[in-house]
Amino acid sequence: MLVRPGLSEHQLSVAIRSLLARYIHRPGHLVLWPQRDGQGVMVKEPDDVSSDLVLADPPDATADVLHLYGNGNWAPENGWRSDEEVLTELLKLAAIELEGVVEDIPEEMYPLPDGLGAVVAAGYDGEGLAHTLVFLRGDLAVGLRVDLLGFCLALAAGAEYEDREPDENGLFYVGTDAGPVCGPGAALLGALMVQRLGRRPGDCAFRLLDPPEDSAPGVEFAA
Repeated sequence: MLVRPGLSEHQLSVAIRSLLARYIHRPGHLVLWPQRDGQGVMVKEPDDVSSDLVLADPPDATADVLHLYGNGNWAPENGWRSDEEVLTELLKLAAIELEGVVEDIPEEMYPLPDGLGAVVAAGYDGEGLAHTLVFLRGDLAVGLRVDLLGFCLALAAGAEYEDREPDENGLFYVGTDAGPVCGPGAALLGALMVQRLGRRPGDCAFRLLDPPEDSAPGVEFAA
């Protein structure tokens, strides 16, 4: 990454985060301009800009960045773990920190709509306080369940995602298909939670589905 001298510390941090989040799965040459207020960036690929702005091949360089990653806020807290261990930790996080409930979608609801992976909702206790509810598909590979649950917990916690809102019943229907994380929001937060607990996440920008014609799993929270 080649950075122009003279950027403020804030401009530099915003630019680098935006660049990595948007293009982590799209390697290539990029041209980036920070906006004047330092709150955003404009990123283009060489084909989108005039030829005089296209960078030549960057010089070969190596750098030891492991120490930077190891001290990052979202580095694995207790080292890398198996997918099963991370799933257990995510369930603890949901139950203790979020005071929520994660359950498998009941067997009587099968067969499920094509591509459905989870249903996310907000349940309420006897005092009217909201609590996270996630009904998760139980027949998926463990790694996919981990990434999917991380996304669902971030979504239930109120993280924005593609300007999508829950349906009239307060439900999100989350598919099993996912793309790369391309910016802030539920997908990025979910991936970072999964990483923090010890798994290198896969694609975590899960596709939200339209409500199925049939009714979804019943959502009733017991105090």
